[in-house]
Amino acid sequence: MDLRSAIKQHAVEIGFEFVGIAPATPGRDLEFVREWLERGYGGEMHYLANPKRFDPRSALTSVKSVVCVGLIYDTPFPYSTKVRIEGSKQKAVGSESLPVVPEHSPSGRSCPSADAQARGDDDPVSSFEFPVSSAAQPRAWISRYAWGRDYHEILREKLERLRTAIGELAPGTETRVFVDTGPVVERAFARFSGIGWMGKNTCIINEERGSWFFLGVILTNLALEPDLPAPDRCGTCRACLDACPTGALVEPYVMDATRCISYLTIELKGSIPLELRRGVGVNIFGCDICQDVCPWNRKDRSQESEVRSQERSFAPMSLSYQHSLISNRVEDNHQSSIINHQSPPPDTRHPAPDTFSLFSPPLEALAAMTESDFRRAFAHSPIKRTKYRGWLRNLCVAMGNSGEVRLVPKLKELAAHADPIVREHAEWALSRLRKA
Repeated sequence: MDLRSAIKQHAVEIGFEFVGIAPATPGRDLEFVREWLERGYGGEMHYLANPKRFDPRSALTSVKSVVCVGLIYDTPFPYSTKVRIEGSKQKAVGSESLPVVPEHSPSGRSCPSADAQARGDDDPVSSFEFPVSSAAQPRAWISRYAWGRDYHEILREKLERLRTAIGELAPGTETRVFVDTGPVVERAFARFSGIGWMGKNTCIINEERGSWFFLGVILTNLALEPDLPAPDRCGTCRACLDACPTGALVEPYVMDATRCISYLTIELKGSIPLELRRGVGVNIFGCDICQDVCPWNRKDRSQESEVRSQERSFAPMSLSYQHSLISNRVEDNHQSSIINHQSPPPDTRHPAPDTFSLFSPPLEALAAMTESDFRRAFAHSPIKRTKYRGWLRNLCVAMGNSGEVRLVPKLKELAAHADPIVREHAEWALSRLRKA
């Protein structure tokens, strides 16, 4: 077996669903990132302007090839687009609310059909009873990728194993590993590795398995033959652009991050712009909408072994709490708000009465968490990135958009919070609920 094939085989054995080889000079993609930043679309993410990001040699001077990997994180739970705000309640909805997409792309290659996209009752993912909001239990939405353990930890551990394998296959090889934390634009290299194309929603999409996967790269001084880039299969579809509630996708393949719900709830540290708050809905950490509606994700989720994650750590975490939580109080002890990182409950879709899952979690339970609860619960979760102040800010917006007047007492409490950002968003939410 040649070195290139051996590296790929090791990647699959370690658990990666995708692996491809890209040249170390993706060229135009990196220049596009520079132009995108100049247009102001990066917002407060100033780290994206680091000059090192535009030349992989700044990370490894001897780099000749980039090994790109993908790890699926999709789990068998309904999409966020199965829930919508209607008056004072969130209701589960069927395929009638989803945009119809074209049967074929201009290239002549078939896109997933509208029938496949509209798959409803017979889809095993959406056939069970969905825990939607009601007057008794208003709920929030956390992005699918953040339901489980921090992907940085999981992906890096696997990448380090792959790097060790490369060193054993080719002793003396120089390598550097990156998982969304260094001066490397992983997506640019992934597009040239054959893993997938960059979709109109700016996510990397694989024709067979959609876009629910994390990316990681290994820069190496090995001169490996690159794979061919995947052809663009988006065709004339506009599902992602039309579905974005804040208009973040300003044109195909171009996202204004300053309007993106993920940016607003995670990266933005100050106030969420007033004109965008209603569009944020009940999303409190990230957003899945542009992937939820993508026909390449909806075309067939029935083959669990093909499109679902085999990594148990990506399943929704379960937080336990005492019944006193009903009165919006969490005791600061080891029996409340403790997260189970290693072994999720047997069925996290229907958690035990004294627990709640991060899949469509109850707003009141989340709002009752103290700062120590937050830090302890999300110590190994991507959610810690938003910090407690951002967590409360986001919850205020979600509570204001929930239409649930029973949340007024909690919002009044937050309107007296020491932090001015929290106070301002709580006051906005109270005003919105009074008009509901």
